[in-house]
Amino acid sequence: MKNLFRKALRPTNRRVRVLVGLLLAGLLAVQVTQSVATGPKPTVVVEAVGEEQVVTSDPSLLQELCHMAETNHLALLKLCQAELNKGRYNHYTATFVKQEQIRGQLGPEQHIRAKFMASPFSVAMTWTKNAPTGNALVYVDGKFPDKTGRSQMVVQPTSNFLRRLVGGSVLRLPDGPDAMRNTLRPCTMFGFRNSLQSLIDVYELARKRGECNEQWGYRDPKTGRDVKFAEVDGRKCIVLVRFLPRRKDYPARRTLIFIDLEYLLPVQVIGYDWNDKFFCNYEYRDVNFSADLGEKDFTPAANGITMKETK
Repeated sequence: MKNLFRKALRPTNRRVRVLVGLLLAGLLAVQVTQSVATGPKPTVVVEAVGEEQVVTSDPSLLQELCHMAETNHLALLKLCQAELNKGRYNHYTATFVKQEQIRGQLGPEQHIRAKFMASPFSVAMTWTKNAPTGNALVYVDGKFPDKTGRSQMVVQPTSNFLRRLVGGSVLRLPDGPDAMRNTLRPCTMFGFRNSLQSLIDVYELARKRGECNEQWGYRDPKTGRDVKFAEVDGRKCIVLVRFLPRRKDYPARRTLIFIDLEYLLPVQVIGYDWNDKFFCNYEYRDVNFSADLGEKDFTPAANGITMKETK
């Protein structure tokens, strides 16, 4: 028995080759694992900008943004627009927070669960806080046309009684009188692309008139510090401030624009009226650009809205 045991353990050329192969395979697996774990990663540095410490993976871009915030807001916004036009953000979900002064009355802060798709232009909104007369809507360009061919929203009334009365929902033009009683901007103006274009249009008009006063950041009245960067929903943003004279075709006297340093998108815009009182706020939170959205997500049924059957 002992002899048989020793014979079984006696190394042979074949056993040696197998053992060496297994050893090399193990070493290779360890090397690959270490290579993946220690592979090249974006270099993140902390840049000192005045009194601020800003974390960035692209110091040269940060320097360029700071220069434009100081000297040329329009160039910064067009840089953001150029990045958006690369098609990086064609669909997303977000919590949209807005508060507006309508006909002299400041309304409550509304929270809206929003979905967006660029083509065809599609918006779905469900109010989760302080809904107006409608608490959900869907708009898709080309869908539900009226007699003139204009696309309409499918709107769910907030009132249970009205929902039962109309069969679940009604069709309304986005910029019709019913819709505009409760908002300053129709749903067709929703989204980062429209926000950027609106900001650029006003800057260009005011510059043409020689009336645009631009400033990087603001002085915090409580601390006395200059605020050139701020956080919106936990994300670092560079702050632009625009001042305009009183005109009917200008939206506000003072506008604060918060540009996300990673997304290069305006994630918050705050306006102050001609008496420098708070006028409006539009803010994007919990933005998810990896949401897998398609046409199926912008039907009334997919958003909990019942449509009255038509014969």
